[in-house]
Amino acid sequence: MQTKVNDNLGGLFKAQTGTLGQLKVPMIGLYLPVPISLDVVPRDIDPVDEKKLLAKASEAIAKAMPKLAQEVEKALTAALKASVWGWPTGLRDIYDTGELARSVEVTAQKNGINVSYSAPYAGIVHDGGYIHPYGNMSARPVYLPGRPWVSSVLYGGGPVPQFDFEDFLRKEVALVL
Repeated sequence: MQTKVNDNLGGLFKAQTGTLGQLKVPMIGLYLPVPISLDVVPRDIDPVDEKKLLAKASEAIAKAMPKLAQEVEKALTAALKASVWGWPTGLRDIYDTGELARSVEVTAQKNGINVSYSAPYAGIVHDGGYIHPYGNMSARPVYLPGRPWVSSVLYGGGPVPQFDFEDFLRKEVALVL
């Protein structure tokens, strides 16, 4: 597989080209670091011991990443199922067979999450573009509008609610501090 940076979202998405029969199709993947500043009031740490506080907060954030990955995956699936995405016939969801939703993998890292979809058509669904129906190169290309559910959930600006990372992490860190 070849990897190239898709500049549409500041270089955060990597478009990979895989082969489905003779048709080359894009896939999407994303690594999202979670750089968030939190103002928390610790319960059991001396306010003077800033290093201890920062270490405990970092540990709490690292422990929260697996739960964050699960919650983001739920939000991404909900976005696929929401009937808010523009289509030539009106608004509809992106959930047809469920293959796209089942192809998601959201994994926790120490300070972020990795979001990827392995369905070979994930990139064209997300970003839109022209396809040859059913891979028939003799057929006239058809335009599919982009339905950017991933960027809408992670960054906002779409027809579905943006995931509130700050609120999630604030609650998780407050449980530990």
